[in-house]
Amino acid sequence: MRRDQRLRICDKLIDQLTVLKGFIQLDKINNKIDHSIVILNEVDNLEKIVTELVNQLTAEE
Repeated sequence: MRRDQRLRICDKLIDQLTVLKGFIQLDKINNKIDHSIVILNEVDNLEKIVTELVNQLTAEE
């Protein structure tokens, strides 16, 4: 897989994680789900991993 393809995939993952994170935060604010903190922490971790991958890929330039 080419570098630009990997970057495109990472960008899509970050976009999806951002959407999920927003909905989870809304549910947390509205007290609609009790496990929102755990989900939010996991999404944050995924976001950090993908961001780290993007940073490594862009440093390869």
